[in-house]
Amino acid sequence: MSPKVTVLMPVYNGESYLRATIESILRQTFTDFEFLIIDDGSTDSTVEIVRSFKDQRIRLLRNPERLKLSGALNRGLDEARGEYVARMDGDDISRPDRLEKQVRLMDSFPNIGLCGGWIQKFGMGRKEINQFPEHSESIRAYALFDSPFAHPTVMLRKSFFDQYKLRYDGQYYPTEDYELWSRALDLFPCVNIQEILLDYRVHDSSMTRSDWDDMDIKAAAITCRQLNLLGLYPSGEEISIHRNIGRGESCRSHNLEELQRGEEWLRQLQIANRKNHRYDELFFDMTLALIWFRFCFHATHLGLKTLRCYWQSPLLQSDYRKFQCGGMLTLSVLKNRLLNSEIG
Repeated sequence: MSPKVTVLMPVYNGESYLRATIESILRQTFTDFEFLIIDDGSTDSTVEIVRSFKDQRIRLLRNPERLKLSGALNRGLDEARGEYVARMDGDDISRPDRLEKQVRLMDSFPNIGLCGGWIQKFGMGRKEINQFPEHSESIRAYALFDSPFAHPTVMLRKSFFDQYKLRYDGQYYPTEDYELWSRALDLFPCVNIQEILLDYRVHDSSMTRSDWDDMDIKAAAITCRQLNLLGLYPSGEEISIHRNIGRGESCRSHNLEELQRGEEWLRQLQIANRKNHRYDELFFDMTLALIWFRFCFHATHLGLKTLRCYWQSPLLQSDYRKFQCGGMLTLSVLKNRLLNSEIG
């Protein structure tokens, strides 16, 4: 009899954190799963660690040659026996009820093809929560700027991914997950549970500088494709502006002109969507307003002009003011940020 869930975890030389990761899956409150571990040519003690667990739910497959992440994941998707496939990485920790919560949601809504959740980062002095949008239309809109899912939290409906022949494209490493979601979101609803499902380990061997550079290049290509579908064919400068706005806290405007250029670009997106209706207008406007707030929040070092620029923007002249993260709440947050930066 096939298991309800396949937990899919590719691993390459993961001996440092692997034991704790495996234990977090074996301790799940939901127990009807197979744990499919794809060893991608490890040369350390990874295989020995996996084999030391005497749990019949573990199924270890070894690649005869290294396929890298996309290849290993695609092999896993082909081999998975479960109705649902839950992603896992070899250095993270799943919360005990993660699978239970995701299976309950997927069973309740058979039209949903993918379900993710929030993560809490830890390690190297980091302890922060990364939140992701909940509603399918919010997720589609947010995907225009950045990946709307934490990859190791995702649970997908295998029949949907088989039906639409959805697999990872290795040409987009290290953003192959973002590229896959950008295609899936146009085919079926996807959601995020608004709870922490996984503890995400940050360590010095996570990614190299060249990986980060490649990520930016490939992510730009994905967003450019999405912008084309919106009816926009941006210049290199506009792509750069778009990517900067989507980065959140890692992007800081150096002057008011940069802030205004960001606002102008977001207005172009809004106008383009009202022309071709690619995204639900309300959810798209709310997402633009949220991106605009985040952009201004990280520009409070420019002083009170930031607050004026934010509040007078046409991006807020919509039902976004009624949104739970909008209106006077965001105004108050910006004021506090300005006061704290001036005191500092």
